[in-house]
Amino acid sequence: MTVTASYPVTVTMSYAARVALRHPGRLLTCRCMNRLLMSMAGLALLGAAAASPAVAVVSQGTFRMGADAAWARGIDGSATQVAVLDPGFGGLDASIAAGELPPRGAMQEKSFDAVHGIEGRDNLGAPTQHGTRMAEIVHDVAPGARLVLVNYADIDGFLQAVEWIAANGIPVVSHSNSILGGPFDGTGPLARAVDSAAARGVLWVNSAGNFAERHWRGVPSPTGTEVPVAPAPGQTIAFGVGWNAPGVQAVLAVQRQQADGAWVDVARSDSTRRTPPITVDGGAWRVLVIRTAGGDAPVNLFSRTVGFGALAVPDGSVATPGDAAGALSVGAVPWQGTDPERYSSRGPTQDGRSKPDLVGPTYVTANPLFPGTAGTSASTAHVAGAVALIRHERLASGQPVDVPSLRADIVRRARDLGVRGPDAATGAGMARVDVQAPRITVAVPRGPRPRVRVMAFDAGTMAAVELRLNGRLMRTAPGPQMRQRIWLRKGRNRVEVRARDLAGNQSVVRRVVVRR
Repeated sequence: MTVTASYPVTVTMSYAARVALRHPGRLLTCRCMNRLLMSMAGLALLGAAAASPAVAVVSQGTFRMGADAAWARGIDGSATQVAVLDPGFGGLDASIAAGELPPRGAMQEKSFDAVHGIEGRDNLGAPTQHGTRMAEIVHDVAPGARLVLVNYADIDGFLQAVEWIAANGIPVVSHSNSILGGPFDGTGPLARAVDSAAARGVLWVNSAGNFAERHWRGVPSPTGTEVPVAPAPGQTIAFGVGWNAPGVQAVLAVQRQQADGAWVDVARSDSTRRTPPITVDGGAWRVLVIRTAGGDAPVNLFSRTVGFGALAVPDGSVATPGDAAGALSVGAVPWQGTDPERYSSRGPTQDGRSKPDLVGPTYVTANPLFPGTAGTSASTAHVAGAVALIRHERLASGQPVDVPSLRADIVRRARDLGVRGPDAATGAGMARVDVQAPRITVAVPRGPRPRVRVMAFDAGTMAAVELRLNGRLMRTAPGPQMRQRIWLRKGRNRVEVRARDLAGNQSVVRRVVVRR
């Protein structure tokens, strides 16, 4: 998870009051693309929230996916458990005290870390609140879902956690982590475990990874192929390698240059195909990829922290278990945008399958102490929450909620982001819950200079309305309404109004107005 500056702004109360019914006691925030008007009801809600001892925020990504449209229909994820699987959940009590998570008694905890317990440690061995941030996002999207917090310390712990989740019938998993020891073709032990869980009724939502700039692919030599890196002093680095060609074997040597110019091994990859974490103390560094068996064949090198610069290969940078056929793999797009983040891992997998399956919103604030929560981690938690809402909706309408049905439903609802059909960066597009277009009313009074009145109605959050006259853009207004005076020419005039919500649904109304 990365953090960057982001400053939330309170959203319009036209829908915030409705959302408050689903998030009692929570202050709703959304750094909206356009300024939205605040009603008196909204001011009253803000006053009540400010007086509350625990005032929380709701991620902007919830509105980008149209989750509030589901809340307005009473769909909040109830009757669904979501397992948030992560290496660690530090800061839980602080998050609960701030109102960002339910009380511990309303959640379930299970640890597969015998040393550190539920607080855990991250992939580099440091204390982490990563899982807590992910749980906050899932809770924002699906506040009625019961959270099951599960953590693990190593590969064996991961495999035990997957088995426990499947054995306990938890239908949705949010896993925002990647393991850097290959293979990365869906055949490794982690991918096989995910496939097994999916076959037992678990919709597994997994981050595709943040490795588009930290992945190298090439054919190493027996004497070693050099991949230079430039870590900053104090930075911790770690690497992993994988291949899927029969008979091939390779190892990594992380090396530091001595004062006399000689390169010396600092660490080597082990049987897990990963190197241990190394804290850099300055100097020049490189990774040597050494083929130890087999013929010429491509090998994939992943870095946990430091990028490979011009040598990076974005394609094929989905790590495991995001490479599993049974995983719904998620890439990252900023909640306000449509372009994938540069770091977001891209497909295809090493065996040629399309990944990621879709993308979710990132760079959001789900806790005011951690603005700008980002990465495919945040995107994955949003999508898992959306799955919980869709599952609730399907249960309420008597539709099947098996894994293939749920998976097909959320993929079908995804908003295409400019490329027809799945692509290597965004898959099917931006995940969303709401696919209902706004309803528009247009009033054009008589006269040569009428004031056009436009109102758009939507169960979710309106982004903007747009007015065109005879093909010319007259005005784009944020929010659900507009009043605009226009000059009608003699004869026939074409008036066109477009309205779009934050989930990307759009409606168009066209009128012909005749001036005598």
